[in-house]
Amino acid sequence: MMKNIRLRIGTLAVLLLAGLTAVAQQLKVQGLVVDKSTGETIIGASVLETGTRNGVITDFEGNFTLTVAEGASITVSYVGYKTVEVKAAPSLRIELEEDSEMLDEVVVTGYTTQRKADLTGSVSVVSVDDLQTISDPDPMRALQGKVPGMTITANGSPSGVGTVRIRGIGSFNSSQDPLYIVDGVPTTRALNSLNASDIESMQVLKDAASASIYGSRASNGVIIITTKQGKKSDKIKVDFSANLTAQFYTSQSMMKLLDSAGYATAMAQAALNDGLDPVAYASNYGLNLNAANGTPITVWNPATNSYVDYTVNGLYDGYINQNRTMRYSNTDWLDAITRTGFAQNYDISVSKASDKSSTMFSLGYKKNNGIIKYTDFQNISARLNSSYNINKYISVGENFTVTYTSQVDVAPMENALKMSPIVPVYEEDGTTFSGPVGSMSDRQNPLREAYHNKDNSLNYWRLFGNAYVDVKPFKGFTFRSNFGIDYYSSFINSKGYTYHSDIVNNDIAKTTLSHNNEVNWTWSNTVNYNFKVADKHDLTVLLGTEMNKQTVVDFSAYSEEYAIETPDYMWPNAATGTMRNSGAKVGYRLASFFGKIDYNYDDLILASFTIRRDGSSRFGKDNRWGTFPAATLGFRLSKLLEQDWMDDWKIRVSWGRTGNQAIDNNAQFGLYVADYGLDRVTSTAYDLLLQGSGLFPSGYRATQLANPDLKWESAEQFNVGTDFTLFQGCLYGSIDGYVKDVDDMLINPAYLGALGEGGASWMNGPSLRNWGMEFQLGYRKDLACGLGIDINANADFFRNRVTYLPSTTTGSYAHTTTEDLVQSRQPYGSMVGYVVEGIFQNQAEVDASGQANARVGGLKYADLDGVNGITDADQTWIYNPVPKFSYGVNIGLTYKNFDLSMFWQGVCDKDVYNNQKFQTDFWAVNDPGSNKGDRVLDAWTTANTSSTIPALSTMNTADEGRASSYFVENGSYLKLRNLQFGYSLPQSILSKLKMTNARIYLSGQNLLTIKSKSLTCTDPENPDWAYPLATSISFGVQIGF
Repeated sequence: MMKNIRLRIGTLAVLLLAGLTAVAQQLKVQGLVVDKSTGETIIGASVLETGTRNGVITDFEGNFTLTVAEGASITVSYVGYKTVEVKAAPSLRIELEEDSEMLDEVVVTGYTTQRKADLTGSVSVVSVDDLQTISDPDPMRALQGKVPGMTITANGSPSGVGTVRIRGIGSFNSSQDPLYIVDGVPTTRALNSLNASDIESMQVLKDAASASIYGSRASNGVIIITTKQGKKSDKIKVDFSANLTAQFYTSQSMMKLLDSAGYATAMAQAALNDGLDPVAYASNYGLNLNAANGTPITVWNPATNSYVDYTVNGLYDGYINQNRTMRYSNTDWLDAITRTGFAQNYDISVSKASDKSSTMFSLGYKKNNGIIKYTDFQNISARLNSSYNINKYISVGENFTVTYTSQVDVAPMENALKMSPIVPVYEEDGTTFSGPVGSMSDRQNPLREAYHNKDNSLNYWRLFGNAYVDVKPFKGFTFRSNFGIDYYSSFINSKGYTYHSDIVNNDIAKTTLSHNNEVNWTWSNTVNYNFKVADKHDLTVLLGTEMNKQTVVDFSAYSEEYAIETPDYMWPNAATGTMRNSGAKVGYRLASFFGKIDYNYDDLILASFTIRRDGSSRFGKDNRWGTFPAATLGFRLSKLLEQDWMDDWKIRVSWGRTGNQAIDNNAQFGLYVADYGLDRVTSTAYDLLLQGSGLFPSGYRATQLANPDLKWESAEQFNVGTDFTLFQGCLYGSIDGYVKDVDDMLINPAYLGALGEGGASWMNGPSLRNWGMEFQLGYRKDLACGLGIDINANADFFRNRVTYLPSTTTGSYAHTTTEDLVQSRQPYGSMVGYVVEGIFQNQAEVDASGQANARVGGLKYADLDGVNGITDADQTWIYNPVPKFSYGVNIGLTYKNFDLSMFWQGVCDKDVYNNQKFQTDFWAVNDPGSNKGDRVLDAWTTANTSSTIPALSTMNTADEGRASSYFVENGSYLKLRNLQFGYSLPQSILSKLKMTNARIYLSGQNLLTIKSKSLTCTDPENPDWAYPLATSISFGVQIGF
């Protein structure tokens, strides 16, 4: 018995000891949860002991108390914020960072706001995080491939302007640009003068139902941009960011050109192929192929079936010109005109907000020393945003931005690619720019072109913004009066200096002074009333009016002959020769009335109806007004199904009509210009006085026919879509399908000269159908190991075809001898041409072909109709500008204080018409004597019959530059657009430095291109002579106090 008692006492002691140990291993944690950016406390945040159900929520002061096991971790989460995990400690201050993609966001959709979850139209909410670290002057370029259905193209110009298209082709001749709404102010100007760090949110309205509230200007979609405001805080908040970028061209963006030896080899090969004496032929271009010393080359002679050796040097004792001022050289013209470009972006903002008022001031500076020498872009912007609550009923605010931009741009790339490498940059004196010689084309020295343009800066001021008053007399009711202005004033004095360079000279110094002023103002008045009926019926009614007016004043003056050629002297009043000037004042007005009703039944059924009526002065009085309605319907399936894993699932359908009136302000009118000469060349073609004397009196010459029946271009669009968020926000996405019909398209077609003067006119005509689908899918998760994953991908495709062409305009657009665009069901932008079957291998094939002027080694065209050899009837559709689909993938990883992101973007199965082939595959099709791509060294010869490149020739008798399938190639690509690695300082260091955030990052842009093996140009996005797309490396810092 005593043994049992001792056993029980021992057991009890062990249990007590275990209990005491357990108590000793418990830790009481007291903490505070705050917003990382504002410092405001967060009420109702979930605080859990990681891996358990032990937890609490924060109180009204953001405080919490939780007892956890010693060594445990605490997980803190709140809707709209990123979840964080910290190690337990007796006292904690936990900062949560907003997760914009998780927020139950309120988005701007046109004169009002709406919950993102309640949208029933096709609206893409853009993550603006990517805009904060870009080096491009235009923030739209950072969105390339990130919004399904939105295509952005750009070149390497220092000004960095991107071309934006939403859901394919919107029009033929009128504008295809979307409408931008910046803080309620409409504009179609590029955004490169807008400070990207000032952007708070951006929404892309893609379907007609979403955009129809903007009526006649919304046919090509709407992009709504809202800039930042001061956030409520007890202290002044200061944010600073800096970005330094080095830019350069790489082999993935530049054409591979011939050096002087290759240039002479190709020239001699072309001559030998034609049975010409290569020595005599080369002498036309300043070369001696039988020089005593120089560059050795070897060329195949088809006449002897053997290789021939030559020694190349300048024709005139080592000089290429008779005056002996240009020595035979081996110039890399691309290297001569380029440098490592350097871009700098600096932004600083100061903000303060309270319950009564909010103020934010920001200042930004951008400078981009372009890769092309003597090019430059500079921009200074200042923005002031403030709001003030006068009382509980009335508040006022303003948001104004003023920018000054100076840019020097030039386009010498084509000349650099085509200038012969034997031409030196400078003449023997080392200062005079050299130029073409002999039979070379009159081409500008590309470095001189850039150097003489360095003082021709385009300078412009831009002021845009708005001021508003809000009146809220009772709950749910808001009256807003908003006045916006967009003022633009540009000035350039473009100077053309004299120069002398052998066969290319300019003996007249000249200037063209241009000044442009444009004022757009908008005044809108809206009433917005939100109310409920019987608890479950939520309605929002919007009514409004808007007036817009544009005034444009242009002036230009041309002057010749200046005694002194300096930028300070060359102004019109100093000219001694010819002087001409011109100017114009144009504009238009737009009056609008609109309304919208949003309906929400118990968060289950969502519907809206919109109508807008616009009147534009651009149309005649009988067609001035247009009506643009829209309707949407949505159904929230997740509300009905009530599954734990289904956060939100909504299906939606919409229909709407929008318009387009982006044409010349004088499009409806007949236009005339005055002529005061007395002959048929310079004067009117009409004998107004019927004298029949052969002398034409002073009068007016028609330049455009009037069309009082000109009317609105309209676009009708149907959209079906679904949005979903699953598994507590981990998986999310959307799918959209649409059909868009554009009718009464506004066009300015080519006309027959037989119509006489004034044959040009604007008219309504073609119809176009676009249809396509858009997909977006994302996954985000914070893993237990501390790794955060955020992956999102998008893809889209669209197709289009012309459904109607007026019979009078069919010849103005691509067509074969048997069918036009409508009959062929080809997309707009398609091309017709000849089909190339290969290369003629021998004279027997040439004789049997029936092809006029065919040659051995030349292109063999397909005789599609089998009649009369190769004629126009053998042309067919060879080029389709629409890719099979486009896609983008963004991968983001975070671990502790480190972050890594990469963005890939690509297109699949896209035709490109490779215009560079004129220089890389032929000697004489385009500009004989100019430099060529190194592919010509692999051209067909009788010793190289497997080549697919035509034999070189000094002539183009076979017309091998005609449109043909030879120039159409597969432009599919996948590009690593951005790779970025960042590090954020930990909170322990930030608190000591009294900072709210600090991050440094290193990023690279356009680092890798994967393209089709069949594509012969280096960059599928640049098959022409435009600025190449640069590769860049950036270093940046972001700091907040």
